[in-house]
Amino acid sequence: MSTVEMVVRCVVEAGTSLRAAAGVHEIARRVLCGEDQPGPSHVTVRNLLLRLGLYEVTRPKEFAADWLWIVDHTIQAGTTKCFLVVGIRHRDFLRLDRPLEHHDLQMLALIPVETSTGAIVHQQFLELAGQCGVPLAILSDHGSDLKKGVELLQQDHPEVIALYDIVHKTSRLMDQILSADEQWAAYRQACCRCANSVRQTRLSHLKPPKPKTKARHMNIEHEIRWGARALSLLNSARAGTLDDDQLQDLPLPFLEETFGWLDEYADALNRWEQLSVISQTACRTVRISGYDQSLPSRMESALATAHDQTTGDQTTHDGSSGCEAANRLATGLLDFCEQTATAVGSTSRMPGSSEVIESLIGKGKRMASHAGAGGMTGQILTLAASVVEPTREFLAAALKTCGIKTLQHWCQTFLPTSSQSLRARDLVATRPEQNLRKSQLATTPNF
Repeated sequence: MSTVEMVVRCVVEAGTSLRAAAGVHEIARRVLCGEDQPGPSHVTVRNLLLRLGLYEVTRPKEFAADWLWIVDHTIQAGTTKCFLVVGIRHRDFLRLDRPLEHHDLQMLALIPVETSTGAIVHQQFLELAGQCGVPLAILSDHGSDLKKGVELLQQDHPEVIALYDIVHKTSRLMDQILSADEQWAAYRQACCRCANSVRQTRLSHLKPPKPKTKARHMNIEHEIRWGARALSLLNSARAGTLDDDQLQDLPLPFLEETFGWLDEYADALNRWEQLSVISQTACRTVRISGYDQSLPSRMESALATAHDQTTGDQTTHDGSSGCEAANRLATGLLDFCEQTATAVGSTSRMPGSSEVIESLIGKGKRMASHAGAGGMTGQILTLAASVVEPTREFLAAALKTCGIKTLQHWCQTFLPTSSQSLRARDLVATRPEQNLRKSQLATTPNF
């Protein structure tokens, strides 16, 4: 394995920082090859990744009519966000018997933008279609600008199929149901109070998850799961079924004082847990098999099985059985499946989950944090580097085509001034601070 391939794989696949990748290479050469020579610096590793990403973004893609596009926006600090389009040929997608992975994709577009509207997205779609062909389908989270952009493209090309990510659809249906539930808002407030009360106690490991402020409907399951588990622990302590270690660490009076308030939400947690199971079942069904004409029947069977497993002979404290909210969620999902199957028509299986692009964005943010990036910088190109398979041939072509000057020109052309540069420009050291820096440093005391 070459030096370039090793450090690239360390960052992209193993999740190391840039400095760690350089260190791993140096240690591997010393231990395996007996060579005690310095390896590439972290700056070199960063530049290799960015040149690789730039090559993936700018290299010509196949012109075809069976592209499947997955689109989303990534938001950094500041006003700039990045419009991403990753794609896979439909013929290649049909060969997969698993959910999509990063290396299955190609980076079709990576465009930093200050604003995004339906008209802007439509224009970006048209430019991309001119480069690689009008897509067979576009999968998105139905953000307002993305949804409008797809609709405008369909006016010119009605054959394009608009697909809605199953995770976002399911989460929004759950959010609509829970927003109308008065107990849900009260439960979330009680969780926040509980988290504050146990943060610095022996029960800190049991504190509730922090509610999300952004895309909060995407994190509902975590809050429900915590409540169900915490109440189960409390009931086990009451029944005397905890093991010896738990009895020592979790005294019943302390548990009652801290989590006793969950009793008033016992029935609600049962309802919400049924919602969570239905939601996860729907997402898993689509994640594995995608969208096709058999989706309604597959979903109906999967939801029926999930309903039987979660309800069984359970009854709530008021004597009722079943769950009206769960039935509403299941009905909404089945209606959505019918609409999606109609839109897909006779076309073969289509992807139904955009989690792969969200995972890609998450990886890009992690790698940008390793480099200390603030705002939109050249580190955004690591998103493109993450989808490539760094073979010897691909690396050779990328490094030959995209030099440092090409990288610098792209960054200057498409990226705004970074937050670090603006901060250095605007927050200039005051005169007392400058004088302090000029003064002689104190010697380090000997202890």
